[in-house]
Amino acid sequence: MRFAIVSFGLKDVVDEILPFYPQAEVFNSLDDLNVGDYDFIVLTSELGGVEGERLISAIESIACEELVIFCTTATSLNGILRSRSQAFEIVNKLPTFDGAILSGFLKFEDKVEALKMIIDDKIDHLASK
Repeated sequence: MRFAIVSFGLKDVVDEILPFYPQAEVFNSLDDLNVGDYDFIVLTSELGGVEGERLISAIESIACEELVIFCTTATSLNGILRSRSQAFEIVNKLPTFDGAILSGFLKFEDKVEALKMIIDDKIDHLASK
């Protein structure tokens, strides 16, 4: 199963999970990504700032039925308020939202484990079709 991870942030988390998924290809933008080449696409970002805005813009421009969103929210008060707004925007644009929006206060290891669980679940789900 082939999938792509587009990192609009959380590069450290993405780098940590890559050894577990040799079939994954990583991109930093949608420019060189041909959606049809992959079984699913994972978009990662940190909400509450510019990267969250890039993620929302990507959601608007990508037509992919198998799309997974993985975000952590900011940890400052202004970032948390902006994160909430961006999270609502994501859910409104994707009524069939698949993925996770996590607290920015989580430990790094917990973010890594959460992303691995989401990817494993998506792989299992698609394999059972």
